[in-house]
Amino acid sequence: MRSLLSATALTALCLSATPMFADVTPEDVWGAYQEMMAKTGATPTAEVERDGDTLVVRNMVYDMTMDMGASSVSSTTTAPEIRFQERAGGTVAMWFPAPLTSVSVTQVEAGLDDGMEDETIETRSTMRLDGTSVVSGAPDDMLFTFKDSTVEMVNDPVMMDGEMIQPGLSAKVAGISGTYSIDRSGEALTSGIDMTAAALSYEFDEMETEEGDLVDMGFTANGMTVKGQVMLAQGEPDDAMQALVGQSDVDVNLGFADSSTFVAVTSDEPNSGMDIKATSGQSTLGLTLKGGAIGYDATAGDVNITVGGPQIPGGQVEVAMKEYSTALLFPLAASDAPQPFEAKIGLEEVVLPEIAWMIADPSGQLPHDPASLRLAFEGTLENGVNLFDAEAMAAFEASGEKMPFALQTLELPEIFLSLAGASIAGEGAGKFLDKEPAVAGGMPPFAGNLSLKLVGVADLISNLTATGILPAEQAMSAQMMLGLFARPGDAAGELVSEIEMTEDGQIIANGQPLPF
Repeated sequence: MRSLLSATALTALCLSATPMFADVTPEDVWGAYQEMMAKTGATPTAEVERDGDTLVVRNMVYDMTMDMGASSVSSTTTAPEIRFQERAGGTVAMWFPAPLTSVSVTQVEAGLDDGMEDETIETRSTMRLDGTSVVSGAPDDMLFTFKDSTVEMVNDPVMMDGEMIQPGLSAKVAGISGTYSIDRSGEALTSGIDMTAAALSYEFDEMETEEGDLVDMGFTANGMTVKGQVMLAQGEPDDAMQALVGQSDVDVNLGFADSSTFVAVTSDEPNSGMDIKATSGQSTLGLTLKGGAIGYDATAGDVNITVGGPQIPGGQVEVAMKEYSTALLFPLAASDAPQPFEAKIGLEEVVLPEIAWMIADPSGQLPHDPASLRLAFEGTLENGVNLFDAEAMAAFEASGEKMPFALQTLELPEIFLSLAGASIAGEGAGKFLDKEPAVAGGMPPFAGNLSLKLVGVADLISNLTATGILPAEQAMSAQMMLGLFARPGDAAGELVSEIEMTEDGQIIANGQPLPF
């Protein structure tokens, strides 16, 4: 499925969307497209002929194969016809008279499922590109301009041994306008994209669960923007994954004005079924690939989730959130030197439904303030294997090693949690020692420090006891642990804690060694 989406998306990207003050011919545009495909590991073939002012490409077929060691994914995409027509001013118009078709075949690894009869999983899709692109610029530097175009794709259900493992999917991007460039004048092929789309939507075919329930799900987003740069190394790669992940740079940012998701479950059983709806306001997604490190940074504002059904108290519950955010940076390439990584998650001002407070706090002892959570991790690790190299990963697995990388340092630049009138904030840093793990196969010893500020935590423990959520014995133990690890701060209700883990295994809290 991933290979199929990559292949069809690549075709849309390369052919739907180079600078100015020079002429381009249909042959120039067709040649640029072929080079772009070759750099991503595809091998295009076609029947090409001139029909007056138009270069007609028929039965274009390109193959892509991703080797994953014991298994592989290959895809074949066919475009029945592409037309490149000369226009005034040294430009070329390009369009697709007929839909494209793609077939993706996954060779299943031996031993994956002893009861599986088929050795392959096949996925088929059809993609229609409506609209004309106008290409301008020079043969080595082209600009594709498009306006109010539409891309529609339909994926057939994926079957294995007569069982559907993935339902069919229909997707559409409407109102596409903007530019896409292909610059072959430098040492690397570079592409820039600046695009908007009125709407993006997809919906899965109705599917039936093992219990006989019917499930519908889909997604819609409005006001889509895409901006970014892609750099591909010159020359045709022997290994597509090595070229894409190890030698390419990608920096693309997507945005949506708003979006909505739905999941509907219907059942013949009484008091069954469920409707889940989620909406969000302004959202962003940044994708990067540089120096063999992959990353993303996503945010969604004004998130609202509604769950309804006969089994839900009151028939419906709603959870609102001012913002959700998550980010990840991880090195996939091998290196002799430590490489940085990071991970973040944030939930800002989460408003829980009143029914949840009524169940957890029927006597109203707890403040019903919105809750927030922010966690950030950074550090370095050593990676001895290219994680995108199928042969290297197969050799690593055969060696019996458990982890292809080793953590070196770890920082916590932000720790924050606020809930029910209390908050915890802090930061920390440390390193993993070059010593044997205390437990075979575990992590090596760690040395570092952690600084925390706790506000209202002691009162929260007392309130939890008053509501009956926390038994008195456990509350007493919690208060004792606070006294062991924290000391009073400058403000009322504030506690501070400075915890250090030394290289000889000691734990020191606020300057005092702990007896364990």
